[in-house]
Amino acid sequence: MKIFKLASLILVAFLQACANPSIVNVRDTLAAEIPKDAVIYVTRFEGNPNFVEESTDYFTSLLESEINNRIVQGSVLRQESTDIIAGGNLAPVEIALKTARDKNYDILVMGKVTSHKTMGSLNGFSTIRIYDVKTGERIANFHRPSGLLMAFSEHQCVMAAVDRTADDTVDMLSR
Repeated sequence: MKIFKLASLILVAFLQACANPSIVNVRDTLAAEIPKDAVIYVTRFEGNPNFVEESTDYFTSLLESEINNRIVQGSVLRQESTDIIAGGNLAPVEIALKTARDKNYDILVMGKVTSHKTMGSLNGFSTIRIYDVKTGERIANFHRPSGLLMAFSEHQCVMAAVDRTADDTVDMLSR
C-alpha cells in the first residue's frame, strides 16, 4: 500500500511540473498581410545566458528547414545587465525595430528563454514575439513550456520549449 501512495505522489509531482500555461496569440488579419517573400529577422534570444545562443541557433534552424523565406539571425541587441543575466525582460522592441528598419527587413522575431529546477522537477520556457517592422505592430506572441513529463536537464527542457514556439511560428507564417 505504501508503494502505491509513493507512486501516486511521484505521478502527481510529474504532472504538476508540466502544468504550465501556453500562450498562442496570433492577430490573424496582420498575419495574413505578411508577404510570402518576407525577410525575417531573428534577434539573439535573451534570458538565461546558458541557453541563449543554442536557443537562437535552434529556433533559426527550425524555421529555415520549414519555410522558404530569407531568415537573418542577429546578434546581441544590448549589453546584458544583471537584470538580463538573471532572466529579466526582453530588450526594448524599439531597439530591435530600429535595427530591422535600417536593414529593410519585414518581420522581427524576438525571443526569450528561461528555465527552472525545483525539488527534482525541471522545466524550460520559450517566449516569442513577432512584429511587423514597418508598422511596429505585434503580429503574434507565443509562450510555451517544454511539455516534457520527464527530462534530464534544464537545457533539454528549454530546447523542447523552443521547438514548440518554432512550430507555432512556422504555422503562423504558413497560413
